[in-house]
Amino acid sequence: EYFQIMVGIINSHGGVVDKFIGDAIMAVWGAPNASERDSHNAVRACLEMRKALKDLNEKRGGRGQIAIKIGMGLHRGEAISGTIGSSERMEYTVIGDTVNQSSRIEAATKSFGVDLLLSEDLAGHVAAEFVLEEAGSVEVKGKAEPLKLFKARGYYDEQKNPVIVQT
Repeated sequence: EYFQIMVGIINSHGGVVDKFIGDAIMAVWGAPNASERDSHNAVRACLEMRKALKDLNEKRGGRGQIAIKIGMGLHRGEAISGTIGSSERMEYTVIGDTVNQSSRIEAATKSFGVDLLLSEDLAGHVAAEFVLEEAGSVEVKGKAEPLKLFKARGYYDEQKNPVIVQT
């Protein structure tokens, strides 16, 4: 039920589900074909996923089921996309430092107590359309400098009024 909802949202915002990793969804925007709106579409999808999770958790609560909590990490940059594997098993995926950074940002959502974090680079790229707040910095493996991370609180409507999207 959860995957059905979230995959639909990712697809509707131009994302591609790369793979399922346990209970996680790895999705990408801009591969194999990039557009100027990929970063914006990714943030918009995550905010819609946040709203959809709230609705799903209300249904689950009504059925006596526990709420689902998620963590989403977004970063932007270059990655290698294509088929990887062996002659016995191949799959399409994306690899590279950008992918690794996204994973580390997602892992940081737990320590920051939030469901969505953006890298500083991504936040700077989308700041005109989204309500952002600095979350803090985190040291990550393989990087000399800490990553500055941002919370995505919502978006700005056509009149530039903030619309907050909360769970």
